[in-house]
Amino acid sequence: MLPDYLVPAKYHITPVEQQPMEAEKEASFTQGKRKLSDFEPDILIGVSDSGKSRNMLLEEHDRHIKDRLFRAMKIEAFVHLLNDLQAEGEIDAQKLSQIMAEKTKAINEAGNEIWLNLITREKNNPIFYTLGED
Repeated sequence: MLPDYLVPAKYHITPVEQQPMEAEKEASFTQGKRKLSDFEPDILIGVSDSGKSRNMLLEEHDRHIKDRLFRAMKIEAFVHLLNDLQAEGEIDAQKLSQIMAEKTKAINEAGNEIWLNLITREKNNPIFYTLGED
């Protein structure tokens, strides 16, 4: 918006303040809710006037959603496994952090090699996998 000193006085519009009605205050979904679990009934049961779910995540429009959910479950299972191994004393925190650092370094180096190949186009074939028979 323009500053007041650049707008002639005849064009100034005074803002009209509206007082919120009590019904609107009560209809607020965030009133008194602090955690995601407090919103769970509103998210899962919410239905619009036409009968369709308001939560698009619950409807399977994405053809890759099962793959992503499966990957998320594998990551969560791996985290639980590492936590259990650490709790039982099978692997210590220092060794775990060393393994993670080594794997992170290897992944980053592979990613850098892929990006470099994308920029320079030195190789036309895939870098880290083959499409032929082994």
